[in-house]
This record gives sequence, C-alpha cells and structure tokens, in this order.
Amino acid sequence: MKRMFAVMLAVAPAFAGAAEKAEVPGSAASPAQIPIEDFVRKPDIEEMAISPGGQYLAVKVPFEDTTVLFVIDRVKNQRTASIRAGANNVVDRFWWVNETRLVASVAEQLGGIDEPRPNGELYAINADGSGSMQLFGYRGSEEVGSRIKRGGEKRYASAFFIDRIPGDDKNILVQTFDWQNSEGAPPSVEMLDVYTGNTRRVGVGPKARSEFVADHRGRVRVATAPDENLNLVLYVRGEDGGEWRVFNDPKTSKTDMTPRMFARDNRHLYVTVSRPDKPDALYRVDLDSGAKELLYEGGANPGRLLLTPDEQDAYGVVTRDGKTAFHVFDANSPHARLALATQKAFPGQAALFGSFADDGKSGVVHVFSDRNPGDFYLFDTVKKNAEYIGSARKWIDPEQMAAMQPVRLKAGDGLELNGYLTLPRGSDGKNLPLIVNPHGGPHGPRDVWGFNPEVQLLASRGYAVLQLNFRGSGGYGADFERAGYRQWGLRMQDDLTDATRWAVQQGYADPKRLCIYGASYGGYAALEGVVREPKLYRCAIGYVGVYDLGLMYRDGDIPRSLFGRRYLQKVLGNDAADMRNRSPAGNVDRIEAALMLVAGGRDERVPIAQADALRSELDKRKYPYEWLLKDKEGHGFYRTDNNVELYTKMLAFFDRSLGKAAAAPAN
Repeated sequence: MKRMFAVMLAVAPAFAGAAEKAEVPGSAASPAQIPIEDFVRKPDIEEMAISPGGQYLAVKVPFEDTTVLFVIDRVKNQRTASIRAGANNVVDRFWWVNETRLVASVAEQLGGIDEPRPNGELYAINADGSGSMQLFGYRGSEEVGSRIKRGGEKRYASAFFIDRIPGDDKNILVQTFDWQNSEGAPPSVEMLDVYTGNTRRVGVGPKARSEFVADHRGRVRVATAPDENLNLVLYVRGEDGGEWRVFNDPKTSKTDMTPRMFARDNRHLYVTVSRPDKPDALYRVDLDSGAKELLYEGGANPGRLLLTPDEQDAYGVVTRDGKTAFHVFDANSPHARLALATQKAFPGQAALFGSFADDGKSGVVHVFSDRNPGDFYLFDTVKKNAEYIGSARKWIDPEQMAAMQPVRLKAGDGLELNGYLTLPRGSDGKNLPLIVNPHGGPHGPRDVWGFNPEVQLLASRGYAVLQLNFRGSGGYGADFERAGYRQWGLRMQDDLTDATRWAVQQGYADPKRLCIYGASYGGYAALEGVVREPKLYRCAIGYVGVYDLGLMYRDGDIPRSLFGRRYLQKVLGNDAADMRNRSPAGNVDRIEAALMLVAGGRDERVPIAQADALRSELDKRKYPYEWLLKDKEGHGFYRTDNNVELYTKMLAFFDRSLGKAAAAPAN
C-alpha cells in the first residue's frame, strides 16, 4: 500500500492506448523472460469500495492462505482497521453499512482454482479499528483472532447478506439457514444489528433454497427457489408483505427469469430473461402489469448492472460479447455520460465504475484489459480527474503481455461457438505450438476477455493458447448451457476438437505441436481429448481433474447435498455403463499422448480418488505419466511456491512434448 494516494493524474493514464499497440505482431523487441513467480504470486489488490461519506476505502488483499480486508483512512493516508479470515478461509464479500461500520462475509477456500464456498459467517469492524465482532456464526473467536468478540446468540445456522436498509445505519437484512433442516425448510429473513449481532425475524421464503431481493425501502418482495428439476421459479409479494405468489414458472412459461434489483420506483424490477437458442436479455419488468421493456440483448448474457451513486437504479450493464465492455440503456443519465467519457480515456481497456460515495462526488473506477491486470482510481466527478490508488499486479508491464483476441467458429453440427485466442507477443502468429485450455465448471462458468495470468505465462514462453466456450458453458443462454447436459465426452468434447482443428486450418497452430490442458472439468476434457482423438494431441495435462464419472456420485462435496445429487443426475445421467464409457479411466487403452497429472491431497471438490482411479488403470497398462501431488493443497494449488513448482514442471513438460517453443525469449 506504499503507493496509496501518491499520484494525481488526469483522466487519461500513461498506459492509455497500450492495448492497440500490442495488436501488431512483432512490434516490439522480446523482453527478458519474465519469472514464473510474477504470474502466480497473489495480487496486491483484489477488490475495493469507498465508504458512504467518502473518507474511507475498504481494500481486499489476498495472502498465501487467507484474505485480509483493510480499511484505509484517506484523510490520514493510513490503514486504520482490518478483518482477517482464518487459515484456509477468505474474506468473500463486504459492505459499508454506514460511514464507519463495515461488514464482511467469510468463505472456505477449497483450492486455488475453485470459487470460495461461503460458510454463513459475518464479521464487522469500525473504520478506526474498534468494535471488531463476529456478528453471526457458530465458530468461536479463536478461529478469527483473539481480539474479535462474538455478537448475538450462538446458533447452528448460516447468514447471508441480502441488502442494506435505507435510512437505517444499524441493521441489515440477511437470510438465515438452520443447519438442522437447511435442505428442506425455507430460509428466514432477519434484521441483523451490526453492532450487537442480535437478530429479529421479519419473514420467510416461499420454498427451500430461496434467495431474496429487497426493494429500496428494505422490504423483501422478490424471491427465487429451484423446483424439483432445479428450474428457478420467481416469486413476488406486495409492498406490505403477505403471501408469496408465483410470477414466473419455467415449466409453464418456458422462460427462465432471474431478478437483479428493483428500479427506483420500487415497482419495476430488472431481470434477465432466457430466450430460445439465444443468450439471455436484460429487461425491466412491471410487477403490477407484467409488461417487459427490453434494455439489452447481445451475443452473450448481460453482466452486472452499473448503478447510480445512490444505488437506487441502474443506467447500464457490463457486456461480455467478445471483449469486456458496457452498454448504456439510460442515455439521459448523467452517470451514463460520465461512464462513457471515462471509458474514452482508457482506449483498449475496460473502465468500470464500482462504488460511489453517497453524494456522488467520488467513485472507484476499475481499469483492466487482457494485458493490464487492473488499476484502481478514485474519480472526482466534480473536478473530472482521477487519483491513482493502486494496481492489482504493479510488477506486470502491460506492454510485455500478449493480446487476447475474441474468436468465433462453428462446431461440426453448425452450432456457433465463441472463445479467445492468445498469440505470443512478437510472433508472426503462424504455425505455433498450441495449448488448448478448456475451462472448469463446466456448466455456468465461461472464459472471458481480461487478464489471465496462466494464459499470459504460457504465451510468454512462446505458446499460443486457445480458450473455447464449448456448449454447456455459461454466458450464452439457457439453451446453450443445457445443450451440454449429459454430453460430457460427447458433443462438448467434439466442440474442443473442432476448435483445435479450426486453429490448425487458420494457420495459427502447427498440427504436429498440439497439447490440451485444463483443470477440474478442464482436466477431464484434457484426458478425454486424448482418449477420443489419440492422433490429434501430442500431450495432455490433467490438473485436479475428473477421470471417473461414476465416482462423482460417491466422493467429494457435490453428492453430500440433495441439490448436488440432483445436479449430477441432470448433467451426467445415472447410467453406470454409459458414464464408464465417457470416463478417461475406462478408456486408457486408447491413449497415445504424453501425460501429466496434478492433484491436491485435500481436494474436496474432486478428491484424490479420481486421480488414483486413472493412475491405477494407467499402471495396469504400464503407460508412463508424470505425477505431481501436493498433500496440503486442495482444488488447485494456492501457495505461491507450489504454483512456481507446478508451472516450472508444466512448461518443461510442454517443451519436451512439443519441442522448445521457438518464439520464447531467452533468459
């Protein structure tokens, strides 16, 4: 934090325009090889939010095995408070309740590549460091530090933030789940005192696993809950509460509707709506009449809403149709005009406003691109200038990074697919060694345009990297995601094969130097790729991957819940013979490629049993493979030293399998 508030800039920063210059292959001399550690070390800043009065900043900073949320006093120019998550936990989300009171939720970190799993604990602290307290949660103070006191009563329950209450600086709305009946009973809505931890029940959801949206008067009037087929049903109720009524049931409407937030008038609701064979669209819906107004439709699902400074309404939405950008649907909004003007100052990058002070005079702007890991500015809306706060990875020079280009192609059955191709900086972009890098998930997540340290590391060593949003991925509509259900190892895998061959046909990739590498589901796709296409890929790396589909019903955290078991039945089916036919562990006799397997001994999402099942079959065949196990890591490596070792061995494996990448700069 040494650079905090040190530099005052005009809106246009020194690196503006850098992204365009990098588009020209060979436009600059190759720099000295960037150390692996520069790509894998934790960022200095993960997230940031300004306090309602504008005096403080809350800054989330990751460390080796935890996350710390710091409070920075802008007047004193110093840290004044912090909330530290326990070991193997992270600060997940955080909210300014008023100018001096900050609340944060905590999540368990299952591994370096997995989304943290919220555990229902809430903590609070004053901006000056006093009043540190565990507001909600069963665990004792020894889990989070001896100076943190417990608030409220000890309960076997979890609490999750719903919203602040306008005009109330003391309470927030939370939904609570009773551990003893969390799967069958609807959650409660409670008011939580952020100074004492005391709660008062004010409502209950319509069904189990309900989630809520409150209006701008603090009344919970919208809820969603999955039905027996995991379809999301939307419920509403009147301004005075009362019974929940179904507003949209996908079984009858044939449309999925997901609520975002209320508009300023508390009558209209922003929702995303699914459409047949198209990405979702953003609408504003009249809850009284049911009338819908289209606000945005594009080549991909709409992202987060861009809010007015008072958070009472929205003027635009983040878009991910190719490059990350935003669309303004309220052209008359002065905040929309400010956002557009700010974006012009950062050509080739995304400049997105986050939080604002309540008076709207200052707001945090996050600027990032495919080559810039991210910079944070405090924008003065009156003076129209930006104060540099800090960078996510200040040691990364965007000029030395490679450009990530959106690509579009058709699968063998004609389905349109989108993805990203990153070519090594300084190369001619032709006949390169290619790493096909399928994402994890697979249903829901997708690859997006932005800084990806792993992709940049591979590109810095001379490898082209292809990321494909194959069918089943999120972000392109409900039908596109459903098209991947029960297609693991089938059409989903064919999409990756088609994309690989497309890269060869376009001249980007050398057909004799192709590898496929991924983590989690991506690890499954990597091994299944060399099973189904033994002559296509020279090598494959499976990182904490799934290799026996039948084991997913018996091991790991997914089958522990009714929701998880229903999910597996929906996306995999339950035919044991069919799942074995689609499992790499059941088809090792077809593999001809060089293999590397990586696993974490404490992986709960994809337990070590998956890797052991594949190794057992390979050993029976006496098929060689490289093996890397870290006993204390989970679903993906978290420690920097372990990641340095991982990528050192991974790069050596690629070099042996594909031949030393000619475009890689020398040490």
